[in-house]
Order: sequence, then C-alpha cells, then structure tokens
Amino acid sequence: MLWFQELLTQIHALQHRTRKWPYAGRITFLLALIAMMLLITQGHHLVNPADITGYDLQDGKLVAEQGRPPPGPVLKFVSVVLPYLDKWMVVGGFVLISIFFRQWGNLTKLVVPTWVAGISITAWGVCSDIAHQLGAMQMTELGEPLAFSAYYFKLILLAVATLCLPALLHYYHRRGALDRYTMRTFLAPLIFCFLAFTSLWLIMDLLDNLKDFQEAEAPLGRVVEFYFGVMPFIFVSVMPASLLLAVLYTLTKMSRANEIVAMLGVGRSILQILQPIFVIAAAVAAMSFAANYHWAPRAEGKKEAVIRGLEGKQKDSIMQSAVMYHDPLTQRTWYISSVPFSLRDGRLRGVQVRDQGADGSISRVIHADSATWFPGGLWRFFDGKEIAYVDGKPSAIRPFANDSYGRSSLDIRNFEETPWSMISYALQPDFMSVPELVSYLKAHPKDSLERLAPFRTYFHQRFALPWQCFALALVAAPLGIAYSRRGAVGGIAGSIFIFFALLFLNNLCLNLGKGSHLPTWLSPWIPHLLFGVLGIVLLHYRSQNKDLPRLSLKWLFGTKAKIARPRNRQAA
Repeated sequence: MLWFQELLTQIHALQHRTRKWPYAGRITFLLALIAMMLLITQGHHLVNPADITGYDLQDGKLVAEQGRPPPGPVLKFVSVVLPYLDKWMVVGGFVLISIFFRQWGNLTKLVVPTWVAGISITAWGVCSDIAHQLGAMQMTELGEPLAFSAYYFKLILLAVATLCLPALLHYYHRRGALDRYTMRTFLAPLIFCFLAFTSLWLIMDLLDNLKDFQEAEAPLGRVVEFYFGVMPFIFVSVMPASLLLAVLYTLTKMSRANEIVAMLGVGRSILQILQPIFVIAAAVAAMSFAANYHWAPRAEGKKEAVIRGLEGKQKDSIMQSAVMYHDPLTQRTWYISSVPFSLRDGRLRGVQVRDQGADGSISRVIHADSATWFPGGLWRFFDGKEIAYVDGKPSAIRPFANDSYGRSSLDIRNFEETPWSMISYALQPDFMSVPELVSYLKAHPKDSLERLAPFRTYFHQRFALPWQCFALALVAAPLGIAYSRRGAVGGIAGSIFIFFALLFLNNLCLNLGKGSHLPTWLSPWIPHLLFGVLGIVLLHYRSQNKDLPRLSLKWLFGTKAKIARPRNRQAA
C-alpha cells in the first residue's frame, strides 16, 4: 500500500499548488467558452448532426422520414443546439472537475460552478430526451394514443431532479453554523445507508439472476449496463429505509451528546433544529417523484423483460409471450411468439399472420422469423415466406425478397393493426409509467370500472409513493429526539415498527384500490396522509417537551386494581 499512500501525497501536493494559481478556474471556463464559439463558427451542428428519432438532416434542414409529420420548432431548435450541448458536457465536465479539484473545501467558490453544471446537465438531459422521444411520440412507438401533456410534465420533473443538488448546496451555503452542522451530520449516514442498501439489493439480485447471465453468456459490460438501467427503481425502493435510519441515527447521536439540549438552550425551537433534515427529505422526495413518474417503473419492467429474454435464450427482451390477437373488422389473426420491451431495441419474434375472407376461409398466411412496426403504418417482416390460398388450399409459396442490405424482408402498408392494439389488454400497470398509463386510459375509455381500476390506482400511486420519504422523516424525527439516555432505543424500535406498518398499509390500500373497494384516487394516499398526520402530532408533543403518547393494552384485558393485603407480621 506504499504506492497508494505516495499517490495520495502527490495528489494533495498538486491540489495545494493549484490553489495558489490566480484565476485558474475563470481562465479554464473562458477557454471552454472560446472553444464552443469556434465550434459555432465552424457549423458543428451541420458536420455532426443530432440524432433525432424519425428525422434526417439534409442540406442543413430537418426532414421527416416517411409517415411522420413535419418537424416542429422544438425539434428544429433541438437539432441545432444538441450537438453543442454534447460537446459542452465533455469540455464543461473537464472544467468542473478542475474547479472542484482546486476549490474543494471552499464552499463559497463552489456554489456558482455547481449551479452552472446543474443548468447545463438539465439542458442537455431535456434536449436529449426530446431528440429521442418527442419525434417518436408524434406517431408513438407502438401505436398508442398520444400523451403530450404527460410527456412535457416529465421534462419538468427531469429539470427539478437535476437541480435539486445545486439547490441543496446553495441552501447549505446560506445557512448558519448550526444548520450546516446538522446537514453534515445527517448527510453522512444518509449516503452510507443508501450505498449499503443499494449494495445489498444488487448482491441479492445478482445471486438470483447469476445463473441466467451465465447460461446466456452475457458479457460483463451488458451486466453492468443492465444494473445501471435499474438504478431509478433501486433509488425509489431503498431511499425510504435509508432516510428513516439516517434520521434516527443522526438525532439519536445528537441527543446522546446533549447537542439537541444545547441548541434549545440558545433559543432555537425543535422545528428550527429539524429544518435542514426536512429540507433534505423534501429534496429526496422530489427526486423520487421524478424517478417514479417514468424511469423507475420502466426500469423495473425492462428488468423483468430482459430476465425473461435470458431465460428463453432470446436475442431481445420479452415483455409478453404467446400473444394471439384477432381483429373482428379486418378478419385478420395474429400470433406473436414474443414481444420485446421496446421496438427500438428489438423485434417481434415468431410472427404469423392469417388473412381471412368474408366466409371465414384463409386467403393468405405470412410466416416470419421477426417483424417490426414503423410509425405511419409500415409493417416489415424478416426471414420468412408468404403463402397464398385459393379455396382454402395453398396455391403459391413465395419467400421474402432480398432488400438493398441483403436482408430477406417483406413490407406491407395496408395493415391497420398496431403492436399496441395487440398487447394493450395484456399490459401490467405495475411496470407502466405515467405517460403510458394516460395513453392506456385514453385508448380504453369504455372499459368497465373493474378493468380500469388497477391502471387508475397505479396512476395515482406514481404521485403518492415518493412522498413516503417525507412522511417517514416526519415520524422518525420526534421519535429520534430524546432529552435523556432512556428514550433512544424506544424511539428506534417504534420507528422501525412504523416503517413496516407503513409498508403493510401501503400494499393493503393499493390492493383495495385495484379491486375497486376504495376510490382509486384516494387509496394510494391513505398511508402517507395517516403517517404524515401522526408525524405532525408526535412532532407537536416533542416541541412542547411532552412525553410521547404510549400504546396501552390495559383497556383490552379489562384488569382491575386489587387491594394489597396487609403483611402477616406473626408469620414473618
């Protein structure tokens, strides 16, 4: 380990020397701006155009592919700005690292660079999402109804999530010494608990799926990419428990060291002492809200689809298997062996299409190894054959012709069916994001209330679940504060019991909403409202320096007080 200690010594010496360089951060930032100006003057967006889904750049203009509407002003703006943002993420990232390396520990000079980095990441993330999603949404990926309002709200949440960290740093910079100390004392166990729970989740899931990865001979890069894509779901899953334990550890530690009493002695109230913790809990809830709106359910659904694909030894993920669909209007029957999680990353496998006449006789059958659907109504079948029938008997068998790329394919444009129409009734609301749930509800307005209840319940659950973090912080804060050494263990045990009670009540109310036993808009909110009110009541007791109410079971057993018998002195 001597080489590692020597490396740390050299890094510390380099950091000490760079601190003495005058205006080093401003000079590197100015050089980055000059580099970006040179790219603009050279027309970088024309040489390296942005990849806009469904559109091509020809002679400096964005041109729509066949079957897509003309590009709007938003897509035109993104096609020009996104190439420069891609380069700025590389150049600006180098500048940010150099500034952090130089000014680490000097909080005053880190606030502005952090805000610039947060705004830059927000702009790049929003433009990248528009480039890959908005163009496809104008015709949709699977043929589902449009949900533009839900999509634009997703972009707003993306911006809120990326700006939470700069906002927390700015809040830390503007607060006093006591609030800074509370934030530092709280953030350390919060990060530790999150990393610990995340590591446990990854280890347990890897042990469960290791055999599938080995049998599929998946490379290490694919496994890392698989678990990196599940991070939004992991964040939403483990952050409530991490926040609960961090609040309990922080306040118990401060109570045992009499720091809470000391802060009260200088005139601060309980709410003022807990304000930094509640601010961090609100920021965590906002980030969980953004993740649970779209990325977490999609990540969970993709994880299950990829695992099913590995178990079935398929090239693509498997969202649905053995799909049979009959269109009563066109009298066309489809059978699909497996449907991928996304048609951008995979194809429909094992496709068979049967055309029937008015009398029910078969007129044509298409067998294909795979197929895909393009917005605009184009179906493309690969590696198969087309069989024509006359009087119910096969008359001609025609293999697919080879296209310009040497692939055996068949293009058909007069099929009205879409992948969405085939699999919409088999979709599970557990793995659907808010835009997808909105699309489903718009596509099936005449379905029964029992059929739509799970989708409506999960729609409201996407908004309610993230605030579980804030409700747990409200409950754990008064239970973690103890003015003496006797109350710490009881508060920890009570908070853990409340956490499991919240999980049980959350699942219970969710199932009651899915079964139409409770209003779908109310059932996901009931646990968080109840425990939020409980936390406010306990916080009121603690702020008034009163003992917390205790649960007593004496009324249940109905025991009565007994008169003590006098001692028998003679027997003694």
